[in-house]
Amino acid sequence: MLVTKPVADLCALLIDELHGELPSRIFAILLTKGRSTLPQLVQYTSMTPRQLRHGLAVLQQHNLLFYHLDPGAEFAFYEANAEHAYNLSRTGKILEMIDSSFGAPAKDVMQSLLLSGQTRISDLVAAYQEKIGHANKAGEGFGDGDDFGTETNGINGDSQPAKKTGPLVKSTAQLNSIICRLVEAELIDVVHAKTFESPQDVLKTVEKEVMDKHFPGGVKGNKAKVDLQQRIAEGLRKVRGESKSLKRKLEQNGTAAKRRKLFAGVSMANGGHDEDLDPALDPRQVIRINYEKCLVDLRNRRLVQFASDMLGETTAYVYGVLLKLLTKDVPRCRDDAAMDVAADDDGDTEKGPGFVTTDQILDNLKTSVDLSLGIGKAERRQISSTAAEKIEPYPIKKKALIEQAEVDGEASADEEEDEDESSDESEYDSDYKAPATNGANGANGVNGTNGAKVKFDESAAPKERRLDRPTQLRQHLLVLTESTQRFVRHCGANEWTVDFAPLMSALREVELDSVIERSCGRQGLRLVRILRAKGKLDEKALPNVALMRKPELQQKMLEMQTLGFVHVQEVPRDLKADVKKSFFLWFCDAERSLNRLLETSYTTMAHCIQVLGALRQKERDVLETTKRSDVRGREKDTMRKEYYERYSRFLECERKLFAQVMRVDDLVAVLRDF
Repeated sequence: MLVTKPVADLCALLIDELHGELPSRIFAILLTKGRSTLPQLVQYTSMTPRQLRHGLAVLQQHNLLFYHLDPGAEFAFYEANAEHAYNLSRTGKILEMIDSSFGAPAKDVMQSLLLSGQTRISDLVAAYQEKIGHANKAGEGFGDGDDFGTETNGINGDSQPAKKTGPLVKSTAQLNSIICRLVEAELIDVVHAKTFESPQDVLKTVEKEVMDKHFPGGVKGNKAKVDLQQRIAEGLRKVRGESKSLKRKLEQNGTAAKRRKLFAGVSMANGGHDEDLDPALDPRQVIRINYEKCLVDLRNRRLVQFASDMLGETTAYVYGVLLKLLTKDVPRCRDDAAMDVAADDDGDTEKGPGFVTTDQILDNLKTSVDLSLGIGKAERRQISSTAAEKIEPYPIKKKALIEQAEVDGEASADEEEDEDESSDESEYDSDYKAPATNGANGANGVNGTNGAKVKFDESAAPKERRLDRPTQLRQHLLVLTESTQRFVRHCGANEWTVDFAPLMSALREVELDSVIERSCGRQGLRLVRILRAKGKLDEKALPNVALMRKPELQQKMLEMQTLGFVHVQEVPRDLKADVKKSFFLWFCDAERSLNRLLETSYTTMAHCIQVLGALRQKERDVLETTKRSDVRGREKDTMRKEYYERYSRFLECERKLFAQVMRVDDLVAVLRDF
């Protein structure tokens, strides 16, 4: 994987933060020099083979390293896994997501896997047995040296030790149950032989096997080329399926949801289920964190937040349930070009990642959620059923959403469509009979309000317009469907799906506009939107279009050009390149702006970690004091006031720096991974 210098520096700093200087130096050399053998690393790093083996073992343990051994070769080739190295910055978000979805015990197990890397189940069980034994001997508390129940991960942004109130995992049966649930959710994968090889090496191996087995005489003709691609994709899916072997074994006994239905009387605790219902796992199995599936769940959380900002909390909650059901079997955020080629040719992806029905969403909604909140109360005659119930079985054609950005003062396409529908009375429901009204409840409004078309006061609505729960759910889904961002697509009768590609493109546009507004103000954002809508504009015509004076416009455009949001192109009038006889066209290149913003984000994250290292070096004497066993946990009582104040200021700075890293990572995830 080719990475830029800011990414390489950031990955090395993250590894240094979590695993030490030795693995970090080796990883940085691998990013700089590329694939290398052990003798080559000895030459590059000036380290002894013993030191290198220790560092390589740590990197391999945490899946930060690929290796490949050719048949008959003496030394293996090592390659840096930069993608997983960057995922170390998302440790806190992953733990928070596990805590909210599966409970605190599952979070504790996931944190143990994050700290120990790929682990044999028997080793994990032994560690928890020892921990539970210490807790039983100590009574209510832990031993001083036990940190399994504490959040010690600095990237998590919480440097305070957790309260030691007892082990979160009470027994090995509960640990087995938690692992089973995480495996069924695909958040934990099984380690196999191909896990340690890079995707490029796996692809070459599969291509060689397919060529030797099915095309010994070579590939001839377009039909044979298509067949070759399909067989390669099938082989790649078979290799990836090896990591899901444990999940398939569990599904033979029924999923956790099915077991809960069979044993409905079993008590539930902390969002979990009875440990005796889960089969015992093979202790020799080696497991690890599946970051690709974690990114899918993090994307769902980001989209729910996006919907909440645009449409409200209740509609966003419905959207979250829909996304959870829709992405249950989605293995990664972005399709693999080599692996998903067969599915594309068969046309199986016309409806996106699949679809969910209204009944499925209704069954998974919490009964405590009031679905009447967040939707307007309009008269039935004021709603066009034809437009509201419009079914789109296929995704819309891919368009550059960045070019569809609206300029202030212009009507959007949705508004024009609504105007057309309002003029067509034949599309309205003609079978609806208006309820009898008298007194204040007139036909023009509710409770005497003249001309009010939409009401959010449920208590004031007449009984005829109070909807049942399935209808209320459908209203929220239609709101998501008709939104400008197109959160949901109505793909069939009571069937709903999400087109992630255009939706994420809209979200990237929103993030870019937010950065432009913070950097250049509302005036700069307006100019960028004008360039998106109009395309390339001459510098002489731009003041008339933007309704701005030329000196102010030039100053603002130069400011945005320096920041990389707009660009200028010189077009000579004749063959001689004369500046005085040339056109200068201003334009906005969204992709170039996003790439520059991404590189700036990497640099910002690396700078935050470097500042933290400088602060630690500055407060080294105070931090060494807090590591003493007689001071740890009782800093305020045992340390002098001066030292404790310095320690408190350092903790506050550390918290702010890690919070900044996590906020910038939100932007990186939207621009690159989601």
